Amino acid sequence: MPVLAALAVAATPAWPDDSARHAATVLVKTAPLSKKTLPVLLTAYGTVQPDSGNTVHMVVPRAGQVTKLVVSPGQEVRRGQQLFEFATGAATLLGYQQAASTVKFATADLARTRELFKERLATNAQVATAEKALSDAQDALKAQERVGAGRSVQWIVSPGDAIVTEVNAKVGDRLDQGGTVLQLTERGAVQIMLGIEPEQADKVHAGMPVAITSVFDPSRTIAGKIDGVHGMIDPQTRLVDAVVRMEGKPAAGLLPNMRVQGVITTGEVSGWVVPRQAVLTDDQGAYVYQIKDGVAQRVGVKTLLDSDDVYVIDGPLDPKLALVTLGNYELSDGQAVREAAAAGAAAAAAPAGAAKVN
Repeated sequence: MPVLAALAVAATPAWPDDSARHAATVLVKTAPLSKKTLPVLLTAYGTVQPDSGNTVHMVVPRAGQVTKLVVSPGQEVRRGQQLFEFATGAATLLGYQQAASTVKFATADLARTRELFKERLATNAQVATAEKALSDAQDALKAQERVGAGRSVQWIVSPGDAIVTEVNAKVGDRLDQGGTVLQLTERGAVQIMLGIEPEQADKVHAGMPVAITSVFDPSRTIAGKIDGVHGMIDPQTRLVDAVVRMEGKPAAGLLPNMRVQGVITTGEVSGWVVPRQAVLTDDQGAYVYQIKDGVAQRVGVKTLLDSDDVYVIDGPLDPKLALVTLGNYELSDGQAVREAAAAGAAAAAAPAGAAKVN
């Protein structure tokens, strides 16, 4: 019997218990949980353009010819500065001369009719007709004068301090009545056209704040707001244009055709803010590890916001437990761990030649 008992004991397999299975520990780094509210940002790129609401079209209200042009696109001009010389067309000059002659004739005719009326050789109706003819002739002449038809040559000057944003004519061009010669935009009055990806366009609305920076000088930021979002895709850029206007006074330093970056605040999200490397994913979804009594606990989470080097997450996290930020790739649920700070202290206290626990 003693021999059989000994054989039975020898045949019994030595199954390791849980303590043996988790004896090996993993060195990890942890951080406390923090709950915050972060803005939801959308980055887009675009160009500075003249503000359409502050653009003046320099239009000549009569037919004629551009005889001199002394400005070019991009040039700054001052109030009263000469822009171009315009010669009135022959037909327009003839119309003015005819209107002036009509007034002269109507004035003389009215005087003659009144003299006849005094001699009882004209009626009240004839006097009234002559007065009406003179009034109509004077109105026609004033209309000609308002469009400058009486000037054979005229210098057109700038109505204020501005920038020449577009020149639509050149010397020698003959223009019909109402032809645009050039366009002026108030100095510093600009708008920004940002290109938004079509799938992101529905997230951008009028009134949202935008931080504008030059792609060449990101150190300077100018505040603006979304003024509107176009309802179609630009055929050239394949993006949806969003118009941004600067807040307050015209923005200095932003020049037409400058390339800029715009960071749009589309909203905000509240949740647990964790380092990007703290969140892992597998077939079951996103998850993190928290430490309880020296053991790693897997917690499934949902990513609410991906912002630069952090995530905003939500899930059944315990705010009292530390979050694993480094070393989590080596962990499994229930794995024994040792935190980096504690491990460093233990190594310093250990005598020389002491072995580290792996």
